Amino acid sequence: MAQTARNDQAEKAADNVAELGRRTADKAVDATREAIGEAEDTARRGFEHARRTFGATAEIERAMARRSAEGAGELGQALAELVKEQARSNVEAFQALGRAVDWDQVVRVQGELLRASFERAAAFNRRYLEVVQAMMTSVVSVTKEQARKAA
Repeated sequence: MAQTARNDQAEKAADNVAELGRRTADKAVDATREAIGEAEDTARRGFEHARRTFGATAEIERAMARRSAEGAGELGQALAELVKEQARSNVEAFQALGRAVDWDQVVRVQGELLRASFERAAAFNRRYLEVVQAMMTSVVSVTKEQARKAA
């Protein structure tokens, strides 16, 4: 009987250990499933963040390209106007030099030509800086907007 009691105790202990093992395994499975779910969520959030960042970067690049093209057109037009005005002024100065009868008139014509050339160059430089500033303002504005959207 003592033997039977020991066997019963051994069986109970084995059953307890087996039950404890099953509970531990179940908890491990649950913890693993939870960890996998959290990893999937983290990966999904990371992918979404990368997608938004790429979209914002692409939008900034498109805005920069668009504004750069507009700026290049504006600068091209301003440069063409500068060249046209300079050529017209040079022709007028050449004609005035041809009519000049003394050195005072020659010096005055050359002085006027030089003054007008500097004024046109200064106007072109102002326009150039305005266009570049507008381009940079546009890029900064788009960048801020994309950063706000991404946040």
